[in-house]
Amino acid sequence: MQWCHVYYVALFFACFLFFSLSTGDLGEFFFLLRCPFSLSIFPSVFLFLHLAFFLSYPPSQVVGPHQPVIALVDDDVILPCHVESAEDVTAQILEWTRSDLNPRFVHVWRSGQDLVNTRNPSYRGRASLFINELKRGNISLKLSRVKLSDEGTYECSIPLMEKKYFVNLVVDAATSPVISLSGIDKNRGGVVLQCESAGWYPEPELLWLDAEGNLLSAGPTETLRGPDDLYTVSSRVTIFFYKHFLQDSFYEPLLALSDKGLIAGIIFAGQIQVVGPSQAVTVMVGDDIILPCHLKPASDASGMTFEWARPDLKPRFVHVWHEGQDLHVNQHSSFKGRTSVDITELKHGDISLKLSKVKHSDKGIYRCYFPDLDKEITVQLVVGIDQSISGVVLQCESAGWYPEPELLWLDADGNLLSAGPTETLRGPDDLYTASSRVTVEKRHSNNITCRVQQRNTNQSRETHIHVPAKSLKKKNTKADNTNFKIHTEERRCAISDRKKKKSVLIA
Repeated sequence: MQWCHVYYVALFFACFLFFSLSTGDLGEFFFLLRCPFSLSIFPSVFLFLHLAFFLSYPPSQVVGPHQPVIALVDDDVILPCHVESAEDVTAQILEWTRSDLNPRFVHVWRSGQDLVNTRNPSYRGRASLFINELKRGNISLKLSRVKLSDEGTYECSIPLMEKKYFVNLVVDAATSPVISLSGIDKNRGGVVLQCESAGWYPEPELLWLDAEGNLLSAGPTETLRGPDDLYTVSSRVTIFFYKHFLQDSFYEPLLALSDKGLIAGIIFAGQIQVVGPSQAVTVMVGDDIILPCHLKPASDASGMTFEWARPDLKPRFVHVWHEGQDLHVNQHSSFKGRTSVDITELKHGDISLKLSKVKHSDKGIYRCYFPDLDKEITVQLVVGIDQSISGVVLQCESAGWYPEPELLWLDADGNLLSAGPTETLRGPDDLYTASSRVTVEKRHSNNITCRVQQRNTNQSRETHIHVPAKSLKKKNTKADNTNFKIHTEERRCAISDRKKKKSVLIA
């Protein structure tokens, strides 16, 4: 029951109680209801009680924000509106309208549901109420994927209560500030950075801040007002490479509009690291593989120059990215049409190389290199040939040992794997070379360790290899006697008693 219904029922009983107490006769009350004389009494009593009720229980108001609501294009925004007394409005008719539109309805709620067919076509699928909040008097409107055309004055109303409120929406098309390298000041040892941002209204200010939030001395802000009345602002600042600047990781230019702003940053080259996998990457012939490489911290690499290369090839280039596109000139012929980078991930600093339809000749050391940063990492690719068994054969070899060592294969948990016998060869220098093979099946873990150790001298060396699960799947191919050979970086150490050298090599 609504408050107005309660009011009239209470008013009736108040009149009833008034006359019963004043006359002591209930019949007098009903007599007055029929008597013409009551016309001279009831108006005064009615007016008195009516004023008393409204002084004690003022009618609810619909309220909203006093300031305009500001939203960015493509963002979601909430236009606040609610009943001041937090009264349940679920059963009410609720309307959000714009008087400058035809039809004017943005969103209509009636009989406990949305009336989709009445709303303006430009708002279909983008306007909604918080249904669970209606019982608390919250009739705020959520507007999704804001457009420039959404800017205007919105009316939030409850027609039966004759209550309404106006909410002004301002749509901002401002873009995030973009920082670019404008030039190099060789004489003073610094770089000139330029920051630009478009789509602002009203005219904003552009500030340059260091990592601690201190203002930097910059050139004047250039402002351009376009035909759409939106402003584009730009400014330049020179950063000098003094010692204390090099210790900072980045500088933030801040664009402010009223009480809000957008932030962009630039990371100096000296702070960027190129990182990759710590283990060899393995793949079967015919499969696709990703050679990992990325920038740390994550930095936009789409505008940088980088190369994937094989130093043992001529030409060495496997894949080159330059000025925002792939550069196929001088690419080694064996990789044409088989290499790619994920363009969408470049902005996050991921420059991993995808190599398709892997060949046996693709095995080797790959270099991920940034010429401008003079930073690089290497990734070893191990290529195996499918066998009829559901696994791959690994061979481990280590040379330069004395006395004779033992060779062990371990899974990721440190458990011994059943392997073939260790073959030992003693050379003319009295140093031993040990080798062994193991078949890695699907039931084994993917991380395998080859450990060569010598109990007498308490010496040991080990090498790790990761075998992807995809490589362990059984395939319908002809049996092949070729092993899955793993070539890793040679590791050496000195033996104190013989002062000889030993090495561990998985081959």
